[in-house]
Amino acid sequence: MYLLGIDFGSRYIKAALCVKDIETGEITVLKLYKFQHKAAKQGTITDVVKAKEAFTELIDKMRTEFQDKIDNYIISISGENVNSYSGTSTIPLWKQENEDRRVKITHAHVSEVIKAAKMTAYNRDDKVELHSIPQEFQIDDQPATQNPVDMYGVKLRSSVYVIQTDKANMENLGSIPEEMSFGNYRIVYSPLATAEAVLDPDDKEAGAIVISIGDQTTELVVYLNGIVRMAKVIPFGSANITKDLKIMLKTDYATANIIKKEQATAFPKDADPEKMIEVPNSSAQKNEYTEEHIARVTEARLKEIYDFVTKEIYKGSYQRQVHTPVIITGPGSRLKGAEKLFSEINNSRTVKGKIVGVKSKIDVISDDYFTAVGLVKYAVNYDIFSDESADGGRRSVAQKLKKFFADLL
Repeated sequence: MYLLGIDFGSRYIKAALCVKDIETGEITVLKLYKFQHKAAKQGTITDVVKAKEAFTELIDKMRTEFQDKIDNYIISISGENVNSYSGTSTIPLWKQENEDRRVKITHAHVSEVIKAAKMTAYNRDDKVELHSIPQEFQIDDQPATQNPVDMYGVKLRSSVYVIQTDKANMENLGSIPEEMSFGNYRIVYSPLATAEAVLDPDDKEAGAIVISIGDQTTELVVYLNGIVRMAKVIPFGSANITKDLKIMLKTDYATANIIKKEQATAFPKDADPEKMIEVPNSSAQKNEYTEEHIARVTEARLKEIYDFVTKEIYKGSYQRQVHTPVIITGPGSRLKGAEKLFSEINNSRTVKGKIVGVKSKIDVISDDYFTAVGLVKYAVNYDIFSDESADGGRRSVAQKLKKFFADLL
């Protein structure tokens, strides 16, 4: 089975062509693609015509180099128009004719309480649901569980994490694969795909915080006890650092970007206060700045981005519950000192993310393509293209619940 993960970012469309082994479920990355475009801003499509042109260029290139049929397409969605909310609801299980009032919980009860919880999360006609992720279920005063089916109780309580977007935003993106006659396609929230690329089931169960710094946006995902607790997009990225360097160093954007990538550090303690760096500008002469001065400019903007991230983490008290290293990834994480700065701000160990759970015919898969590969991995792990599991339906109740409710599209 061939799957194509398409990450439609703010400046680039990146894709990962993968094959899934039907027997083992293993994913192998066959080919990666990347094209620049000017159809989006901060993750949101602003020009559908240009977006269609970018998709057409990608598909034409892919079909030229790879003639086999693509079975499934998975497309990312992101931007400020995607929001997330938590909802909670409790339903009675008992009926008057039951003397002891306790009832055996069925799938129908689970569906009912999830539906009720979602309605408390949002109820607006101009929104469409992307994902609906149950958190836990609680039966009366019993301990929380992820699978209440066949247990007995009087009341069933559930909380759910809903990710939604504007209908117009969904229609803009959805019109592209529809017009291009993609056979089977699904749309997945970008942060979920990025986290999927760098986490395995043990990581999710232990708890994980993933921060992906892109060009114009930064993604945050929190897992706890195997469940997504938070998935956000912050409308600031590494391009903001480049813009600050451009202004402060009085140079052009391209030069500022090179300095950011090759010479700047976000951790001033590692910078040399005496080392001078020449910065060309529009005049005949070149300005010189100390490495430490450039580091402080870089640190200030990245710290601002991290401050937004830490505020979200602390809102849910996740910092106290997740004890594993924080994972940072994305092109912006390549900035020297990026992990050190977050460690200092958040008082936590921070490590660079690595792609896990896939094989590859490519020597190295850079973090540019983590989201594209993660889209395919997400589709396979959550079986989002099928109502039944690949083994003919012999899936555990817990797995069926997670699949059924985790990705309603």
